[in-house]
Amino acid sequence: MNNTSDNRNALPIGYRLENYQIQGVLGDGGFGITYLAKDTQLDALVALKEYLPNELAVRQTDDYTVQPKSQTDADDFAWGLERFVKEAQTLAQFKHPNIVRVLHFFQAHNTAYIVMEYEQGQSLADFLKQGDTATEEELKAFLPTLLDGLETVHNAGYLHRDIKPSNVYIRQKDRSPLLIDFGSARYDLGSRSRSVTMIVTPGYAPFEQYQSDSGQQGAWTDIYATGAVLYRFVSGKIPSEATERVSAIMRNKSDPLKPAVEAGRGQYSEPFLAAIDWALAVNEQDRPPSIKAWRNQLFPKPLLKDGPFIGPSVEIDDDLPTRPVDPPAPPIEPSTRPLTQPPPRPPQNPPSPKPKRRGVGMAVVFLLVFLAAGGGWLYYQMKLDKAGIAEENPRVEEESLPQFAHVGAGEQGAPRLVEGSNQPQPIPPTEMESSAVAQAQREARQRAEDAAAAAEKARRERESATIQSDREARQRAEARERAAAAQARLPSGTLRIMTGAGVRLRQLPRRNAKKGAILQIGTIVSELETNQGPEAWYRIATPNYDEGWVYGGYTMSFNPDRRAQAYIEVANNKLNNRRASFGDLVDLYHFLTRANQEVELESAVELKLLRLLTLQRSLDKISSSQPSERPHSQWLNDHRAEIVYLDTRSRWFVKREKFQQLHDKYHFLPIAARIMQEINRRIF
Repeated sequence: MNNTSDNRNALPIGYRLENYQIQGVLGDGGFGITYLAKDTQLDALVALKEYLPNELAVRQTDDYTVQPKSQTDADDFAWGLERFVKEAQTLAQFKHPNIVRVLHFFQAHNTAYIVMEYEQGQSLADFLKQGDTATEEELKAFLPTLLDGLETVHNAGYLHRDIKPSNVYIRQKDRSPLLIDFGSARYDLGSRSRSVTMIVTPGYAPFEQYQSDSGQQGAWTDIYATGAVLYRFVSGKIPSEATERVSAIMRNKSDPLKPAVEAGRGQYSEPFLAAIDWALAVNEQDRPPSIKAWRNQLFPKPLLKDGPFIGPSVEIDDDLPTRPVDPPAPPIEPSTRPLTQPPPRPPQNPPSPKPKRRGVGMAVVFLLVFLAAGGGWLYYQMKLDKAGIAEENPRVEEESLPQFAHVGAGEQGAPRLVEGSNQPQPIPPTEMESSAVAQAQREARQRAEDAAAAAEKARRERESATIQSDREARQRAEARERAAAAQARLPSGTLRIMTGAGVRLRQLPRRNAKKGAILQIGTIVSELETNQGPEAWYRIATPNYDEGWVYGGYTMSFNPDRRAQAYIEVANNKLNNRRASFGDLVDLYHFLTRANQEVELESAVELKLLRLLTLQRSLDKISSSQPSERPHSQWLNDHRAEIVYLDTRSRWFVKREKFQQLHDKYHFLPIAARIMQEINRRIF
């Protein structure tokens, strides 16, 4: 348990919320804080989870309320709060021994709290930190009940979405597992708000969780994460990040993830390792479609011993309940998403280690489709051929042939043995029958052509999706590399970022002191000293090693781990400041040009959008009578390819096509919806 003083947003020890008194912090993350609390009425310990996304909101020190950082953040905060409460309502419906039990939830301090049972024990992450390992028997001891709990969640139309060692808790009393800290509300908020980094755990999250559209997620998403947890025990390493695996495969390089059958050879059984590899398939269609399918591979039923054959029997499904059970609770909208039906999947066995031969597979599929469609046509063709042969043979004497008679209406063409004959003989096809055969031939050929066209269309769509996926993975990887390089260039120590434009260093901490170097907005400086006078002043060192004092209103603290969020906050504050001058906006534009090269992809695109909006704001500062003035004329000339002048409005505007280009390039990101809003506002 952590000391609350380590988190400035945490409630102090001893603080009371309704009937719960804070005892300490069990854990904290980007989405909220979990406390150890005492239920003063029942004199029992509980786990108390508080909704506090630290990228959207902060704790007020005077009354402990939680307040959004901006109006934009307020909308996202309220949206996420609603889903946090809905998730609590959904979890409260589960009464399963291996799913964390929700006892109560309430709202206070402008946020919400979930009260859960507190269990003594440790997470698998704590277990791994101690350097411990686990045998196959030990893993299989808790795995069945863990899968039972997860299957219950899936049957209710819900996903966990954040399975990892720290979210699998092992009870001290009986060593049974407990699924904690569900991530669906957190994921939904990350998908909506670009101020919140999308919550995925590298190594444990499959590739579909990196996509903005959750439609590809299903039971197989949680199965991947559970397989990754097992892989961590088997190999001693966290699996390679899914995006890296996809990027390597799309470049025809080998998968960077070493298969479990190799990593655990000699220490674990091969079927067990093969089941882990099945769960960790990159393509969701190649994974087990359900917990039941995966369980059958992890725990194969023993074969029956040889014995006398008793007789035919029917197969009995041991997994079917022997008594009626209550149906699973339906998912609660909007926090719960019904599991999507998985696309057609491979047989429920782990894939062969041999590489797939895509071309051969497509050929086999097409052949089967063609044979199915053309089977009827072949039958009629053979019938026609027989009729033709019969007509070509020399006609024999009528008396020597067995005599048939046709039946009445409704059975035309059916042969009957005439008295005195020995065996029936075929009758040549009638005109009606020949017409039906021709029609069947045409329909069969059309079905075959349609099937071939559909197969070709599917192939093209898969290739297009592969190219797009490759492009997205490459863009993300390049942005990640640039962000890492920028992070490495940061100075050590306490840092601050300049929020004011064109700020002068002062030799002393007062406004009328002698001026020094000019600092531009977004400049990151090292904090050397804080003045304790009536106004907040900071002595700082610039990247150029200039030292001096700056007024606290022109700077704010800077956390390197939240670089992107700090950049976006600085930009929005200046962009929304009605008093910002033309020079301030020019300064902001140059800052955003640099800043979007120092963060990961989602934030980089948001900064690019803010740069276009900043350019528009700067144009709004230029009246039709000012274009010839030096700073304005130079600015207009520098951006002549991006702007257009409308005589009807006597103003300059950023071209609509610049926003459209940004949208088209990054249409796969959630920020594309916001870009589209800007496009729709522009008619030029």
